Amino acid sequence: MNEVLAICVCKWAHLVVLCRTDKHLFLVQHKYSKRKMLLADWQVVSAMQQLAFLGDFAPKPVRISSLQGASAATADLQGVAFADYLACENYYQGFLHTQSMECLADMAHLLYPKLSDKAVLSKAELLSVFYWFASVKANFTRLFPHFFTPIAQEKSNLLGNAESNVGEELRQVMNAQIRALTGGDITKEEAILQMDCWRALTELDAKAREAEELRSKY
Repeated sequence: MNEVLAICVCKWAHLVVLCRTDKHLFLVQHKYSKRKMLLADWQVVSAMQQLAFLGDFAPKPVRISSLQGASAATADLQGVAFADYLACENYYQGFLHTQSMECLADMAHLLYPKLSDKAVLSKAELLSVFYWFASVKANFTRLFPHFFTPIAQEKSNLLGNAESNVGEELRQVMNAQIRALTGGDITKEEAILQMDCWRALTELDAKAREAEELRSKY
């Protein structure tokens, strides 16, 4: 993140670094005026601190409204089918585990429904999809606090553990969510998957709250 902030300072101030003059000084040139000056590392750090907000998620989910002519789903995913939400969650976790851009490309086609199958997205566009969904998850954590709880300490390293079967873990979690909503009645599964993901998560949060109350009571 420090590297990103330093690049932002230089780009947005239109500064080109020509060379390092000593351990703590850099010779820079303004891109347009061509004026040269010495810049100390502490000055860069001071400017970076003013951009610290870039390291946090927005209070509400934000996204690029369209990619290659394809409009995005609503920023907060209201109206998105629960099945598509579950697929995005799997692609999101898959990217965290593998760093594969293919996961983000698949997610992009779900979040930009009319995106062409032949579309080739840039790395920046793909990462924007990742940060969009990450901001959605942060928002859901605030809205559905009983359902979105921190992973238990013993499993906190799941995504970073090469020996763990992430795909199997995600499948079990997905099946548990569907079963909680259907009550074990498989005839309701299709309707559940087509439900607005907000409605599904609201119900899952309520069930999680009820479970917490039962545990505290008994």
